[in-house]
Amino acid sequence: MANYSEMPESEIPELKGVAGWLRLFVIILSAISPLRSIIQTSATLQIAPDIKAQLGTKWTIYEAFTWSLTAAMAMATLYFAYRLIWVQNRSTVRLVIRGLWVVTVGALALDFIVASILWPENIAQLDPEYIKGIFQSLIFATIWSLYLMKSRRVANTYVDDKSEAQQIFG
Repeated sequence: MANYSEMPESEIPELKGVAGWLRLFVIILSAISPLRSIIQTSATLQIAPDIKAQLGTKWTIYEAFTWSLTAAMAMATLYFAYRLIWVQNRSTVRLVIRGLWVVTVGALALDFIVASILWPENIAQLDPEYIKGIFQSLIFATIWSLYLMKSRRVANTYVDDKSEAQQIFG
C-alpha cells in the first residue's frame, strides 16, 4: 500500500469512479437488495393454509400489496444503481440518499399502515422480527447515507451539476 503522505500532491491518485465501497453499494442496490427482498417476501407470505382461509380476502389484498411493494422497491434500487453508474452528478447522490430512506424505512412504514388498516385488532401485537427489520433498515440507510455524503470518492465522482441557465448566466 502506498504512503500518500510522503508523495507530492500531483502524484497522489485521485479517488474517483465507481470502485471500492461505492462499487459494493452499487452491487448491493442492483443485486443483493432485490434478491433479498424477493426471498424475504416469499418467506414472510408463506403461512399455513388454514390461517390463509381464516384471513380470506384481506389476506389476498395484503399479499398483492406486498408483492407490488417488493417489485417497486426492487425497481427503485435498480434505478438507483443505474444512476450511480451512468449519471455521475450531484443530483444523483441526492436522489439516491432520499430514495434509500424511502425504500428502506418508507416501505416498512407503508407496509405497517396497510396491515393496520386490514387488521386493526392486531395493531398492538408487533412481531419482534418486524421491529428488528426496522432497526436494520435504519442502520443500513444511515450508514450508506453518511458514506454518500462524506466520501471523497463520491465527491470526486459525482461533480456539481449546473443547470443550463447557470452555465449561460454564471
